[in-house]
Amino acid sequence: MEDKESPLDTPLVYADRLRIRHPGPAKWFSHPPHIDGGATERWEDPGFRNVYAEILKGNWKAHDPYDLQTRLNVNSNIYKRPGIFRTFQGWLAMSDTGPNEGTLQVFPDVILSSSYLILRPFFRLVSPPVSDDPLDPKNWAFDVSTPDFPGIFPEGQYFHGPRINDESHPHLKVSECMVSVPRVKPGDMVYWHCDLIHSVEAEHLDPNDSSVMYIPAVPATAQNLAYLDKQKDHFLRGAPPPDFPQNQGEIGFQYLGNDDDIVHPVARKAMGLPVPASA
Repeated sequence: MEDKESPLDTPLVYADRLRIRHPGPAKWFSHPPHIDGGATERWEDPGFRNVYAEILKGNWKAHDPYDLQTRLNVNSNIYKRPGIFRTFQGWLAMSDTGPNEGTLQVFPDVILSSSYLILRPFFRLVSPPVSDDPLDPKNWAFDVSTPDFPGIFPEGQYFHGPRINDESHPHLKVSECMVSVPRVKPGDMVYWHCDLIHSVEAEHLDPNDSSVMYIPAVPATAQNLAYLDKQKDHFLRGAPPPDFPQNQGEIGFQYLGNDDDIVHPVARKAMGLPVPASA
C-alpha cells in the first residue's frame, strides 16, 4: 500500500512581509509581546483545547508543544478572519542585526508560558488585595464565572491577541524576561515555535537598518490549503494577500509575476498552481 502523504510533508508558500527597520532613537511599539495564530479560538475550538489537553487537566508539565499531529485539525479562525497555521514562525535576515538593534525577542520557555496563558482566564485578582504583592498567591482566586480573556481584544468582527504584558499576565514578567536573539548576518534563518511569546525590540540603536524577510513554516493542512487557493488568485491578479489590507496592490502593473514564472513542480505545488502531469 502506498503511504499517504502527511500534511507535514508538503510545505506551502505564504506571502508574508519584508520589514526594513530604520535606525533612530524613536521607540517602536508596533510588535509588543504577543502570540499569533488564534485568539479566543485557543479556548473555544475543540481542536485547540485538545492541543492543550494536559494543561487543562492540570498536568501542565506533560504538555508537548512539539506534537504537531494534534494541531492539524485546529480551527484558528472561528470568526472567518483570513489566516494560516504556522508550525514555526521565522524570518530570513537581510542585514546584520543583533541585540539593541531592533531585533526579535522571545520568551525563553514555551511550556511555561503556554500553560500560564491557557489557565490565566480561570483566575482573577481578589478585591481588595490581601497583600501589596500582586504575585502573592493569596491575591488570586479561582473563578470560572467571568467571560474575560486577558490579552484578547475585539477588532471589528474578529478578536485580536493574545498580547502579553505585566498587567494582564503579571507572573510572566515579560518586561524583564524577553530575550533578544543573538547577532545574525544576511542569509541567517531564525525560527521560533508558533506558541512562543515574541516581540520586536522597541529600540534600534545601531546606525544601519535592521531588515528581515518573514518566511514561516506552513504545512498543507485543510485550513492552509483553503487559504492558499485564495492567495494564488490574489497573486495572479497582483492583489495583496488575503490577510493583508485590501487595496489595489500591483493590479495593472507591467511585468507582474504570473503563472509562467513559477516553473519547478515543487514551487508550483507550494504556490497552489496546477502541476503538469509529466512533472
